[in-house]
Amino acid sequence: MYLLQTTSRYAGQLFKQSADPVTSLIFVGVILLLFVLLIIGNSISQSRSQSANSRKYNKRAFRKSAQTIGLTKKQILLLEDFIKTYHVTKPFALLSNTAILNNTLGKGVRDADHLQGTNSQKEARKLEIYRIKQRIERVAGKFGRITSTKDFRLNDKITFELESGLRYNSVVTANLKEFFCGQVPKDKHGDEVRWKKGTRIKVYLWGTGGAEFSFICKTLGYNSIKGFSSILLSHSQKITHSHQRKFRRKTLNRPCYFFPIKIIESGYGRKVTKEAVVMKNQGHLGTILDVSAGGCSINSNSPLRRGELLKIEFETTRGNSVIAFGKVINMRLTGRRRGIMHIMFTKASGKNLNRINAYVYDFA
Repeated sequence: MYLLQTTSRYAGQLFKQSADPVTSLIFVGVILLLFVLLIIGNSISQSRSQSANSRKYNKRAFRKSAQTIGLTKKQILLLEDFIKTYHVTKPFALLSNTAILNNTLGKGVRDADHLQGTNSQKEARKLEIYRIKQRIERVAGKFGRITSTKDFRLNDKITFELESGLRYNSVVTANLKEFFCGQVPKDKHGDEVRWKKGTRIKVYLWGTGGAEFSFICKTLGYNSIKGFSSILLSHSQKITHSHQRKFRRKTLNRPCYFFPIKIIESGYGRKVTKEAVVMKNQGHLGTILDVSAGGCSINSNSPLRRGELLKIEFETTRGNSVIAFGKVINMRLTGRRRGIMHIMFTKASGKNLNRINAYVYDFA
């Protein structure tokens, strides 16, 4: 009897601890439902991410945006080829003045030499790549205006100009409330170029798109800034913004030879013909102060007059010789005989223009 009673006493407890089949099925069903919902949610999230990425690069939208900023059909096709070839993850960044644009165009310029085709075709491709950069810079330049030297940033490139017309490159090393600093420039011998305290110096800065800004400031002294010998300069609120240049220019300060060109007429009446003749026996030595794909400025003791034509021979870097033809659009005397000629290129081969562009933009 005792054994039966004991069994009867624990029978209810044993029954309670056993699982109800219906409850178990419901529990398993809920777990399965949550698992299915998790899989569906993950797939929806991935599809949305893929659709978002596809919206980031849509050929029609890309072409429309490119046309809006003035790129030609040929240039747009070139960018689309780069997007595919170089796996550009942010295609629309190619339509603004970004590091992605510079890196991509740099690859395009370097790889052009390895493509099939004639040398002239390769140079034409490079020239088109540089024109893309030039167009995008001009668009970007419309929005970047500088109103004060306090807007300068560290490592901004600036140029000092002397009364003689010589220019020296520098960079901003500091910008404080009372003054800003530029790295002390060096001459061609590697010696520092310094001015007395209180000297008025003309400074140039080029913004995006080749926009030129200039101002006058005074030297306040010298100091070492982060290990760089620097000149302290007074701030200026009177910054002159010249017209936006079509092409970016860069200081060169290298010797050049230039030769006058004379127009010789021959024949009579309606049969008169004109021929441009380079006066090779009248060559002059000068210094190219700066250069762009559109022209240059030359400092010389024998400057030509405004409107005269000339042939120019120079090197952008050692071994990279350039030959171009141009016209003097302005000449400013800086001494009794010495003067600075501002020259517009009228003719240059694609190879010569690409050598200039390679120096100015320096994608490498």
